Order: sequence, then C-alpha cells, then structure tokens
Amino acid sequence: MTTRKPVFIEKIMPVKLLNEQVYYEHGGNPFKGLHRWYSRKPLSFSRASVLGSLLPEGVTIEEFEYLLGLNRRVAGMQDKTTKLYKTPPSPDRIKKVQELCEQQWGTKTPVVLDAFAGGGSIPFEAARYGLKVLASDLNPVAVVTMKAAIEYPLKFGPDLQQDIDKWVKWVGNEAEKRLAEFFPSLPGEKVETYFWAHTIRCPNCSSIVPLSPNWWLYNRPEKQNLHKWCAVKPIPDLEEKKVEFTIVKGKKGKGNTIAISNDEYDPTQQATLSRGVGSCTNCKNVIEDELIKSYAQTYRLGHQLYAIAYRGLDNSLDFRLPTDVDHAAFTRAVETLENRRNELESLGFMPSQEIPSNTHRGPDMYLYGMYRWQEVFNPRQLLTLATYVEIIDIVKDLIDSSNNQKEAVLTYLSLLLDLCVDKNCRLSHWQSGRAGAKRASTQHTLSLMWNYPELNGASELWQSCAAGFSSTYVELCNLFGTQVRSLSIPDIERLDSNSVGIEMASADNLSHIPDKSLLSVVTDPPYYDAIRYGEISDFFYVWLRASLLNIFPNLFLNELTDKDNEAIANPGRFRNMGISPEELANQDYEAKMALAFAEYHRVLRDDGVMTVQFNHKDSGAWDVLAKSLIDAGFEITASWSVSTENPQNLHQAQKNSVSSTVLLVCRKRDPNSGQAWWDDLRPQVANLVEQRAPEFEANDIDGIDLYLSAFGPALNVFSRHSPILDTSGNEVRPEQAFSEARKAVANYRFRKLAQTDTLGFDPLTTWYILAWDAFRAREFPFDEARQLALAVGGFNVSDLAKTHKLLDSTSGICKLLTPDQRFKKRAFSTNPEDFTLTSLIDGLHALIAIYLEEQSIDPVRRFLKTTGLLSNDLFMRAWEVTLRVIPHIGDDRKRMPEEKALADLWLAMDEIKAKVRYEQPELDLGDVQQSLF
Repeated sequence: MTTRKPVFIEKIMPVKLLNEQVYYEHGGNPFKGLHRWYSRKPLSFSRASVLGSLLPEGVTIEEFEYLLGLNRRVAGMQDKTTKLYKTPPSPDRIKKVQELCEQQWGTKTPVVLDAFAGGGSIPFEAARYGLKVLASDLNPVAVVTMKAAIEYPLKFGPDLQQDIDKWVKWVGNEAEKRLAEFFPSLPGEKVETYFWAHTIRCPNCSSIVPLSPNWWLYNRPEKQNLHKWCAVKPIPDLEEKKVEFTIVKGKKGKGNTIAISNDEYDPTQQATLSRGVGSCTNCKNVIEDELIKSYAQTYRLGHQLYAIAYRGLDNSLDFRLPTDVDHAAFTRAVETLENRRNELESLGFMPSQEIPSNTHRGPDMYLYGMYRWQEVFNPRQLLTLATYVEIIDIVKDLIDSSNNQKEAVLTYLSLLLDLCVDKNCRLSHWQSGRAGAKRASTQHTLSLMWNYPELNGASELWQSCAAGFSSTYVELCNLFGTQVRSLSIPDIERLDSNSVGIEMASADNLSHIPDKSLLSVVTDPPYYDAIRYGEISDFFYVWLRASLLNIFPNLFLNELTDKDNEAIANPGRFRNMGISPEELANQDYEAKMALAFAEYHRVLRDDGVMTVQFNHKDSGAWDVLAKSLIDAGFEITASWSVSTENPQNLHQAQKNSVSSTVLLVCRKRDPNSGQAWWDDLRPQVANLVEQRAPEFEANDIDGIDLYLSAFGPALNVFSRHSPILDTSGNEVRPEQAFSEARKAVANYRFRKLAQTDTLGFDPLTTWYILAWDAFRAREFPFDEARQLALAVGGFNVSDLAKTHKLLDSTSGICKLLTPDQRFKKRAFSTNPEDFTLTSLIDGLHALIAIYLEEQSIDPVRRFLKTTGLLSNDLFMRAWEVTLRVIPHIGDDRKRMPEEKALADLWLAMDEIKAKVRYEQPELDLGDVQQSLF
C-alpha cells in the first residue's frame, strides 16, 4: 500500500470558525446572484474543505486560519471581522498554499476534482488559490452557471462588464419598443405590476370565481408605511355571473386589517381559497379541491386581472383597478401570441417541450391542467419572454464572430433571461409585506400560485432583473481578487481560466480522466431524494436552450435535462413496474452512487484524499452513502460537522431541521484489510463515538446534529474492513454502525443531562427527554423518532402514539402532544386517587394539566402529596431535566406550555425549589428552536 501523508482535515477543523463564517455568508454571496441553484454550499465552507484536504497535518490551526483569509491572531485573539466569502486570498496566501501543496504532493497546483459540481462552490474556491480544477455536472444549467461564475471572470476580467452592460441595455431598449403596446400606462403613471387570480366557473351558479387566499396589495409593516395599506375587496355580481373589485386604502387597523372610516377590512376574510378548497363569492358555494382540479384539467384555469400597481409622477407606488385600456392591451397580446405561435416555436424562441409525466413534477402540474412548460406562463408573459429570446438571437449576429467574448456575453444575457422567467410566471408570488414579486424558485419545488403578479414586460421586468444582475459579474471578479491577472510575487501560479475545466459529464463515467491521476476529490453528492434537480431545472433549461442552443449545442442537445442518469432517488421514474416505486428508486440511487464513487476511486491516486460533503435527515440515505463508499474501496479517516444551512430557514417555530453538513474524509482502503466480525467492532464504535461526542459539543455541534456527527466516527471504525459479517456470516450494512452510534450518543447525552445513567428512568420518559434534547422542537420526522426509540429500547415507536398518546404522526412527521392534549386522550388521570405512575413523564404531564386547568398551585400540591410524587427523588430529577431540555422562548406568547408550567410551579413552590436545581434563563432570546430539514 502506498505511503500516504496525513492532511490537515484528518487532524482538526476549525468548526466554530466555519459556523460563524457560514452565518455571515447567508444572503450576501454574489455567486448566488447569477442563477438559482439548490443546496449550493457556502463559499467559506467549500474553501475550508479544499484547503483542509490538501494542506499537510503539520499546519497549525492559527496558520490554517491565516491561509483561509483571516488576519493573524493578536495576543491569541482570533480575527472576528473578516468575512471569508467576500475576501479573496491574498497573493502571499496563495503562494504559501502552493508551497505547502508542493511539500505535501510534489506539485504546487494539484488538481481538485468535483464531478457533482452543481452550484460550483467547490471548484470556485479551488480556482481562487490558483489550483487546477476539474468540475463537471450532468445538468447543463449547472454547467452554464459555473462557466459564468468561474471561467469567464478568470478569462476576461472586470473589463467584460462594459460589454455585458452595453448589451443588457440594448436588449432592454429593443424589448421596450416591441412590447410597449401590450403594457400601456395611463397619463401621469408608469405601470409596474399586474395582479392576476386564477379562475374557475362555479358548478352551482356558473359564476366566474377568482381564486385567492387573500386580497392584500400592500401591507408593509414599517412605521412610515402604516398609513397607506391597500387591498382589493371582491364585490359580488350574481346577475352578470362575475366578481368585480374595489380598492380599499387606509391606515393599519386592529390586527392585520385596514381601518376605513368607522369600520375595518380584513383582506383574508373574503378569501376564495383555503387549503385547496374554493368558495364562490356570489352564491357562497364550497368548491372542493377535486372539483377545482377536474375543472382545470378539462377547461384549463382562467385568469382575472383585479388590480394594477404603478408609479405616479412623484415616483411613489400606488394601486388602481384595471381599465378597458388594460384589458384591451392584454387581448392584443393574446392575439399576437396566437398569430406568431407557430413562428416562435419553429424558430426555437418559445419552448414547446412537454412536462414529463414520469416525474414527480409532471403529475403535480398535470393536476391543474399544465402539460407543457409554456403553460406555466400566461399568454402575455409567454409573449414577453419569447420576445426577449428573439432579441437575444439578434445580438448573436450583431456581435462580431471573431470577438472571443461573444460566448460569455450571450451566456450572461441568457442567465438574465432566466431571472425574468423565475420572476414572471404563474408560479411567482406577490409579497404584499415587501411590495415585490417573489421568485418561483425560492423553494425546493415549483408550485402553482392561485394569485400571481405579472411585471410590465416592456420595461419593469427586464430592468428590475438587470438591476440586481448588473454588478454580479464584477463582484465575481472581485472575489477572485481585483488584480487576478497581474500577480507580482515570483514563483506563484497565476489564476488562469486554462487551469479550470468545466464540462457536462456524469459522475459515474469519468472516461476523460486517466486512472490514478488525481490527488484530491472534494465533492458534494446529491442527497438521496432531498432535491430533484433535473425536474426543477427543466423550468429554466427550456429557456436557456431557446437562447443558447447554437452557442452550446452539446450542452443543449436534448429537449430536457437528463433525468435517467441523475443520481437521485426519484420514484416517479419507476411507476407501474410491478414493484414499489420507492424501492426501485432507492436501488437505482444506490447503484449510481456506487458507480460514481468507484470512478472517484479509479481516478484517485493511492495516496490521494477524497472529502465528501453530505447532509440528510434520513438514516436510509446515510446507509446508502456509506455502503457506496465502502463498496468502492474507501475508508473514512475523519469526519466534521459544520452548520451550513441558512438560519432564517431553520428557526421555524415548533419544527426541527438538520442544520449541519458532515464532512467525511476518505482514503483508499488497504486491499489486504480483509473482513471483520461485527461483534468485535461494535464496542469500538460505541467507545469512539462517546470519545468524540464532547469534542463535537465543544465545537457547538448539538441537538440532532450531534447524532449525525456521530456517524463519522462510527464509519471510521466500520469502513476499515470489508465485508463486515455477523455471527451467521451475513454481511452487515452501515446502518448497524449508525444504530450503535445513536445508542452511544443517547447514553452520553442522558448521563450528561441527568448526571446519572438511565437506571430507574422508564424508557418512555428517557425517550421524551432525549427527543426534546435532540430535536428541540415539537415537530420532527417519524424516522428520527423511530431511530431514537430503537436507541432507547423498551418499546416500539408505534406505542408512542397508540398506547402512550405521546405524539401524533401524519405524513412522516411526528408532533409531540401537549399535556392537555394527552389528558383529553385519556393517557393519564389527574385524579390523585386514580393516578398510577406508569412513567415519570405521565406524572409531570398530570401536574401540568392540573395547573393549566385550575390556574392554581393548591390542586398541584394536593396531587403531589396524595400520590407521593413530592418524595420521589427520581420524579424530581425528571422535572429538573425536562425543564432543561424543552426550548426556552423569549416571547411569552410562544412559550411551550410544558416549559412555562413547570417553570411557574418551580418559582411558586418552595418545596419544589428545595428538590429541583434549576437556573432560570433570561427569556429574552426570541424563538431559537432549530427546525429537521
């Protein structure tokens, strides 16, 4: 076996530092401004992953901080002001990194490979240090975005911004000429936005019903805006079988209402849609969800224009009802589109692709009568976007073919087109609290909106998207360093686009890379079934193809993205095959991941390093990932967990989410390592996990992330041999190691919380305490509840709902019931004569239920005395630990009833204070619960 030199990431990683840097980065990274891509990892995290995988283990933590971009420590104090994501590495840092790489690997610029490059964060950061980069992805949208983010800034530098601005402006001006007649403004105004509601015909009275969950237009919460709230109010017109509207303006009233004269108007009270169920304004008939879908599939949903936003002469935003002029303009657009449809489609300016029926997205869109991607837009939106494509096509002829910047300029124009697509469709959403359109792609799915905004396509749409896009390119150049092409330090490899290879390729077929030729792989593989990249990106792909097909014919050869070779678990591809689609999808994902890691193993040198980033809540996903790594011939030598998810997405009240990405450091396993027996390895797994748990906690890794971080040490032991066999000679899957890791963490956490082991605590109470400790929320995935029940032992997870009435479970999500809810389900008695202490948590919940019902401590005292709970030391310890683990929320209105009641009783009852040690927190923290994916 080739001697391999340890690298920095196998020794230590500055997890706390990275947690802080990732927090800085959310929302401020211009790399994200080019194009929407899902689960793009933060740049600071990717930079540390790359450097940690290449630098020798002898580098100190202080030196590593400096090489990342922080200023050197002063008097031992770490630099807390530098934001790494927008701080390009200085020439001296680049030189030092390259010198260390030469010391470690024999070359200043080792190649970093990422064949699941996606959003491009990993290759981007490798390129910033002048390293050679091989980046590929199966998805053309990702490939084009990476070219724009990495290749072109390095190749052309900041000067290209002038050409980009020139042609962006030209396209905008030309669009205004061609589209102005379809977007008229009344004298003294400039129309910005049209407000549409999808419509159906009422099956009872035949009226046209505009569907909307509310009728808000403007309710910005800032103090200076509270006097100009605005909404529309539907006016029934049964005789004409339609609904008219009137504008309601005024100052903020009580709650979320508009004060008008001596009355108040709540725009949500006259909603015509709630939870998919409609209601007719004219006859009050309830229109069930299935009837709406049936109508949409048979007749297609209609559109009703109900309001318009415009800028007045003083440039202030105002709202009005549509006029005949507005309706006539839309009619002209519809007629123009129909007259030109065949021409636009034949020239490729307007997409004609069908939404595939064998995907998750297809049937969902089909439910509402949308079968082709062009149907995701209303006719005028479609005409607008097709006109943009037509104009961009003219630019291709206007730019001299000898201009080597032509490809780059057209790529940026096409990416800007996709921003317009994202913001101006039937899937976008009006944010009345911000007075702006919310893009369709803000979630990990594409969903029809019942009411939606249409931006003025002649001016506002292109201009507003261009305004946010205009500085992105030069900011990307700045991220590489403002003088990236004139480094003055001798013996340093210059940042060069020729050292960056970006192409479309499947990770399971890297035939363009020779065997054992690479030193480093840093990769972020797809997370099982978490995100269906191909399905979502088709929405963008069809428009990029319309504008870039003759620029990148190899990228856009197919009508839609390749979903057959995509490494995700997609049951939609395996319907009607006689076997469970989920089972087949899982098998397909496992096979593809195994092939991809086998290719990584083939191209990696025997002394090379592979670092894998992975983030998923489902233990099944981890089992598949680990099995693929082990079968490909890798062992895991180290693991680290870093918080990489946007905190704004994670702190959802009452819900739990994985916030961390685990880094798995992999090496080629010694081919002579041979098999091992699980019974021999099991105690090693538990011991290593318990040994590493305090280290993880010291780096602010806690909650469910602590359990996930334990998977790394478990794999460290489990992956040293292959196969691992049980006493019957059957192969043991990694899930067994994960199960052992969960048990070890559960035991460790419980001992730390209760200052004792589980002896004396019943399994139900143990599970309850650990659930709050791990999930820190009332809601969490069923699979996690099941895994925790297995770790605790003593009962089946189904008993939690059916027997103990401790939680509800629907659609894979569990919800802890409150004591009051459990009492109503007769899980326990509050009559001290009838009460039986079957579990400590039943006693606590009985006390809480009594206190909340009686609002007095006297009944609680009688209950404690009669049942003997006051003298039960184990019960008091359970009280103490429960108070410690339930999240403390600063807003008194949002506090958990369990925590509030137990804390109130502790404060009010001296006999409890004498037995329960509790340091009451200062409840001014806000809602700090984590939320599980």
